[in-house]
Amino acid sequence: MSRTVTRDRFPRETRIGDYIVERELRSEGTGLVYLAKHVVLPRLAAVKVMHGEQGYLKEMAVHMLREACLVDALSHPGIPRVYECGVLPDRRPWTAFEYVEGEGLDRSIGETPLPVADVVVMMRDVADILDHIHQRGIVHRNISSSSIVRTPQRRFAVTLVQWGEAHTLDTSESDVDPKDDVHELGRIAFRALTGSAATTGGLSTERYPGAPGDVATLIDQMMAVGHARPTSAEVRERAKWLADTLELVPIDPGRWTPQHIAPESIPDIEEVGAGFSIRISGRTRTRG
Repeated sequence: MSRTVTRDRFPRETRIGDYIVERELRSEGTGLVYLAKHVVLPRLAAVKVMHGEQGYLKEMAVHMLREACLVDALSHPGIPRVYECGVLPDRRPWTAFEYVEGEGLDRSIGETPLPVADVVVMMRDVADILDHIHQRGIVHRNISSSSIVRTPQRRFAVTLVQWGEAHTLDTSESDVDPKDDVHELGRIAFRALTGSAATTGGLSTERYPGAPGDVATLIDQMMAVGHARPTSAEVRERAKWLADTLELVPIDPGRWTPQHIAPESIPDIEEVGAGFSIRISGRTRTRG
């Protein structure tokens, strides 16, 4: 017998829409994420529910719905799908995302450096996802080792999660820049290769003697100031060239499977009354 939703943290077997909670996965800025099973379909989902400690907050609710619309407008095997959205009796929104099973990169990087091949191929694949969203006018703004998940069982070897801070380039916030995502990816690559946090001194041969010069140069350029950074498309192509030219082979090749996604039109996301619209190639889909 499923329970009804009455508080912020939901116990096992609580029903949220057509999903039954199995356990809590993590807490994000706007809500708690649960592993939940559909009542009919044989699938699991990551169901995100808006925080409820302070009751219903319209601004936070709009933020959560915007996140769902942004992700729903994207189509890349390295981005989780949106199954559906709903609203609880207390008006808090929830979103059922595709459950991504895998290990966060934060579980792998630390004081022990990763192999050069693994890092270069990771850069290539994450940059491919970033190029996909940047072409569509979206900036992730929360690139971290915990938001990059290794997913060898999926079509794409990595999946980018935690989209709560994503923004469109037409936002009123003037500091939104796609190259900020590139900068953070560079910092992650630096730490993965050296086992320490990025510094202003760059990835010198003294810090990591085993890194080929072209790899160190690319990472240094990704962490450069402002417009000197390469675009995500440039990072992807250069990392691909490095992996191919230097014959870098990951320790587990099956974990890193490259994919190419053809460009699509840039979605225009705008608030419409109490809901949102996603306009793609002249078509408008409304989310209430």
